[in-house]
Amino acid sequence: MKKRIYFLITCILFSSGCVPEGLELPTSNLDLELPTFTIQPIFTSEPADTSVPPIETPYLQTQICSPLMGESLSELPEIITQLFTMPRASQDDGHHGVDFAFYRRKELLSIDDLPILSVMDGIVVTVINDKYPYGNAVIIETHLDSISPILLEQLNLPSTQPTVVPDPKFNWTPGELPFRLSKTKRSLYIYYAHLKYPTGINVGDKVSCGQQIGQVGNTGDSSNPHLHFETRVGPSGARFNSMAYYTAQSTQSERYNYIVWRVSNLFQLFDPMVLLSIKG
Repeated sequence: MKKRIYFLITCILFSSGCVPEGLELPTSNLDLELPTFTIQPIFTSEPADTSVPPIETPYLQTQICSPLMGESLSELPEIITQLFTMPRASQDDGHHGVDFAFYRRKELLSIDDLPILSVMDGIVVTVINDKYPYGNAVIIETHLDSISPILLEQLNLPSTQPTVVPDPKFNWTPGELPFRLSKTKRSLYIYYAHLKYPTGINVGDKVSCGQQIGQVGNTGDSSNPHLHFETRVGPSGARFNSMAYYTAQSTQSERYNYIVWRVSNLFQLFDPMVLLSIKG
């Protein structure tokens, strides 16, 4: 009997027509539990999506610092001893910057030795050691694309203009610059001159707004301690190793650099007080 039941179960599971002749299957009350099979889903771990890191918003400068410790931007007009005067085209006349000096002001007897501060964040591009007429001096470059549009609008910098041929009277020889200037990017260049000592910073150093870069002195073509502050805009990438007035004491390279900087209009001059009068 057990064998017949086993045979019937086997047939039911694997075939629908395996009942032998002479054997009748009951049509009711047949309570056979058949095994059931459940397919379990297989889960595989998907690699997590690697999100693209957000692009860092570039830092834009919005601040102007005073170039002299203890003197606010609003106080600077009180200590101007020589105003800016635009030179004539192809000439080396006028006054290319603004001079600051004083005697017996606040708690000081003189401006001599007063710390000079960087007006903006930038990169040191030129260091000059006791050359005529600037004496000890430093030039700091600030890329225009690092300055906020609001600040640039207030600056109203001169647009790019053609260069000029210097007057033939200048004792210099045309040459080539030892650095490559950008064809697309422009920079603001700030010249701090007549420093008391050679600056302790080097070409390539980054400086920040308000950082000390030297001390007021009386070097170069200067009759009294003062800061000569000069501003120009030109193609990015300038790196003058030195520059000096066209005299027998200067080298050919120094005279060429001087003419390119001051006369050629490649680096366009503008009144420094436009920069120093901006309201933050």
